[in-house]
Amino acid sequence: MKKIFFLILVVTALLLCSCNIFSSPAETDKPHPEGTTDAANTEPPENDEPHRNIIINHNKMKAMWLSQFDLQNVYTKDGKQRDEAEYKVYIDQILQNIADMGFNTVILQIRPYADSFYPSEIYPSSKYAVGSYANTFSYDPLVYIIQKSHEKNMSVQAWINPLRCMTEEEIKQVDDIYQLKKWYNSSETNGKYVVSYNKRLYLNPAYADVRNLIIDGTNEILTKYAFDGIHMDDYFYPTTNASFDKAAYDEYVSSNGPITLKQFRYNALNTLVSQIYSAVKTNNKEKLFGISPAGNMNTVINDVYADVYTWCSNEGYIDYICPQVYFGLEHQTHPFDKTLDKWSDIIKTDSVKLIAGLTLGKAFSKEDAWAGNGKQEWAQNNDVIKKCIEYTAKNKRCVGVSFFCYQYFFDPLTNTTPETTKQEIENMLPSMNNIYGN
Repeated sequence: MKKIFFLILVVTALLLCSCNIFSSPAETDKPHPEGTTDAANTEPPENDEPHRNIIINHNKMKAMWLSQFDLQNVYTKDGKQRDEAEYKVYIDQILQNIADMGFNTVILQIRPYADSFYPSEIYPSSKYAVGSYANTFSYDPLVYIIQKSHEKNMSVQAWINPLRCMTEEEIKQVDDIYQLKKWYNSSETNGKYVVSYNKRLYLNPAYADVRNLIIDGTNEILTKYAFDGIHMDDYFYPTTNASFDKAAYDEYVSSNGPITLKQFRYNALNTLVSQIYSAVKTNNKEKLFGISPAGNMNTVINDVYADVYTWCSNEGYIDYICPQVYFGLEHQTHPFDKTLDKWSDIIKTDSVKLIAGLTLGKAFSKEDAWAGNGKQEWAQNNDVIKKCIEYTAKNKRCVGVSFFCYQYFFDPLTNTTPETTKQEIENMLPSMNNIYGN
């Protein structure tokens, strides 16, 4: 009897050990793969997204903009969506390169022209993702990018251009089921909700219906995918011409009294920005919302009507501002150091952080035609970006950098580094990772 009792104890112990092995915290704490569920526990574990710890404090952001131009030929081939297996091979290499260089954030473009890089019920499928505005998705390309980025401990933000749309010629291919196409087809809303400028269409944020469409699209992104935030680009109002939104402006003035066109447009964009911020925080208060305006603040304020003073001075608009300071230190009118400091100076609340937007575009071309006396800086030096990154460390409000864009580091298809940027990259990466290391 003692032998039998002993055997029972041994077997029980082995069973308990095996259970502990297969239900260890290392396994159960992992998030479910995209598209799968656990019938026993449909609620995700509290620590299912440890990658967010990198960015939620957003004090050491090292971001890479993955643009439509980087990924167009990765998404598509021969005028249609690329074979899924091939697509994944390219994405694996791209994300591995980004991680190996030390970046911790991917800013993924998913809506450049009021279209969609994923199967959407609100916006038409983008030609950059499926080959034509008349095509549809055979698989969802975003799921894999987000999953693999998170596996590499990189945060992913969804990059949208809220107002810019496709061309008038391209919208003819868009299915009539989409609200954008309905507005375009209607004599009551064409020219008001959706406006043509230089043969390209733009949404008019003065109307609540338009803003609601943009917010609905934002909510769709946040609820459908495990993005860590929303990122908004610099395409605001396309023109200073009063004809763009004359009907909305006249209607407002007749009901509310005199107001300048500039303030009217500021108000419209401010409302949109605050609504996007609220949508992000309602989804998850830890997710981020940032905006990347052009580097020339005068253009931003006076030509495209982005009220960056308000956004950077008050809570409830943005978590970070990421100006595209695409200038060298020798630029005659907008040197990098003075331009970055100018952006820093308008931040009046600790809730808004400064991220320096950088590019290897001029290192790639070896010229800056608008730099005046400094136009040869990129041709004569291969450490311009390195020096710019080192300068960001001197600015108390700057907590990170973001680079436009991947193709200047690697060709997305051939995986080769452009000869004109190779030395600049080798010089700048140690400084970036030293200053903004994890």
